Amino acid sequence: MLVIRYPLSLNVARRLKASDLVKYTGRIILLSKPAFERALVYEKAEGLIPDYMSGEIICFGRLQNNSVQLLEPAEFEDCLEKSFLFGAVAVLSKSAKINNFNFRRYARVMFVPVSDITIKFSKILAYADLKSEAVFEIEVEDLLMRVAIDSRGNTKKVEVEQ
Repeated sequence: MLVIRYPLSLNVARRLKASDLVKYTGRIILLSKPAFERALVYEKAEGLIPDYMSGEIICFGRLQNNSVQLLEPAEFEDCLEKSFLFGAVAVLSKSAKINNFNFRRYARVMFVPVSDITIKFSKILAYADLKSEAVFEIEVEDLLMRVAIDSRGNTKKVEVEQ
């Protein structure tokens, strides 16, 4: 088991292999689909690149009753390329049922949580008017994750246990 603390550097992420078990403590950026689409509108209209994704582990979903509700990979697959261009280092997802092309192309990784995502702290970073679908920074401690897709595009079948 590898122990990683915030921030996860791109060099460390690129050394991870599919099926590695990681214990992570630090922050994760939680994006909903509407919040990501709004960021794209601002980027296209004004050239504003969202700095809250740069160098971060991101996950797509929303916060509900202090619990993270992750989206299915098919629901956010079209957002991956832009997320990586905005600087995201890794993605946290329910499963690896997704095309690994963007992970290989941008040398990024996908994690799947092995344990429950227990939130230690959360705050809204952007688009507060979206309420539970705003962009959140969540703080986790000792989150067990498995590398489902490594930076070379190798995959390991891993799913969140319900």
